[in-house]
Amino acid sequence: MTSSSNDNTRHPAPPRRRFLQTAAGLATVITLPSWLTGCGGSGDDGPVRLAVLSDVHLYDATALGTSSELDAYLLQDRKMIKESVEIFDAALAAIVAAKPDALLISGDLTKDGERVNHELLAAKLQALRAQGVRAYVIPGNHDVANPDAKDFRSVPATAAATVDAAAFASIYARCGYGDAVARDPASLSYVTELGEGVWLFAIDSCRYAESANPSAPITAGRVRADTLAWLQHWLGIARERGIAAVGTMHHGLIEHFPGQSSFFPEYLVEDRQTLAAAFAAAGLTVVFTGHYHAQDIVRASYGGVMVHDVETGSTVTAPSPYRLVTIDRDAGTLAITSGTVKATAGHPNDFVAWSRNYLETGLQTLVAGLLGSAPYSLPAPTIAMLVPLIVPAMVAHYAGDEHLSDASVQATLQAMAQSTDPMTAMLGGFVLGLWNDPQPGDNTLSITL
Repeated sequence: MTSSSNDNTRHPAPPRRRFLQTAAGLATVITLPSWLTGCGGSGDDGPVRLAVLSDVHLYDATALGTSSELDAYLLQDRKMIKESVEIFDAALAAIVAAKPDALLISGDLTKDGERVNHELLAAKLQALRAQGVRAYVIPGNHDVANPDAKDFRSVPATAAATVDAAAFASIYARCGYGDAVARDPASLSYVTELGEGVWLFAIDSCRYAESANPSAPITAGRVRADTLAWLQHWLGIARERGIAAVGTMHHGLIEHFPGQSSFFPEYLVEDRQTLAAAFAAAGLTVVFTGHYHAQDIVRASYGGVMVHDVETGSTVTAPSPYRLVTIDRDAGTLAITSGTVKATAGHPNDFVAWSRNYLETGLQTLVAGLLGSAPYSLPAPTIAMLVPLIVPAMVAHYAGDEHLSDASVQATLQAMAQSTDPMTAMLGGFVLGLWNDPQPGDNTLSITL
């Protein structure tokens, strides 16, 4: 921190433009509150440029193995775990080429919190720092005190060493925890300076601390009352000093499609409406999230203040996206563009097609299993009819900017949603909700708030 940003209150300047154009295409542009514009120094400081990844789920196959038991696990999943390292490396190469100031990773850093995977990621982020790009991380539900951490070098798999909160902060001391403006004593949340006059509020929404000896990780998220009070205190300090605030948190803050809070409540933070309203009142209006593996941006108004939940998809789920963000304090804007991994060391020519097929195949198995289990318990013929309707919608939602152009599928889903059978109507409404992608755009569309 510079002495001027610590000691002096900045005087806001009005926005000079409402749209930004970037070489990557037409960007989503978020106009920050007027009291955040022109803060943290003169316009000569220039914009802050960020890259954003989420749910990288790094897995060191050399250290932890690739047994038949791991293969069986992956048959029930959508994640490209074995390829996680090479995909991450390809994403980092694209990010380095874009020359951001910093990289944010919004949780689920590892497959299941294995210490060796955390250490591998920290080493890669240290190498990234040597190339001029700082990195900041926050834990996801897979990352801390996870009883599912396994070593797959033998069958059956054995327990792998994991990390507690203290070890997590130690491993990532150079990724936010060692040089923070402030750290929350009740969680792994922290505040750090991204650039002159811009603070990152890294919010720990995970529930690893709720059981000393958990039998299974808790997927759902929660921000503790004392952590919220701590956040409000530091957001107040940021506002007093005219410092722009952006946030990152693993769990979703706003519902990303109709019914998400009913079908997948564990992917949204607990008491999300109250939390979003508190963020809005305190001036935190943009939060980068992850968890659901989808590339999706949603917004909602709380007390007349528009809050954006910018969810970034997972590198281990096609299309393996990343985001590039430009915060221009003089203009009072935050511009977002997106890219995807096109090639990896293992798939230099066919990664896009191969990864999409991997996702579709995995989802077919996953969706069929879900529909055949409680509370659905549907018969096999019904499952066979529904899977081809549900899987394309999920694939489209993961990529963002989804649009249903097949009129016959649209008619089928609408008929299902209007069915007198409650189960049929519920499933039809769910799939239509996935296809219904309201503004703002998820990747390269533009909005003005």
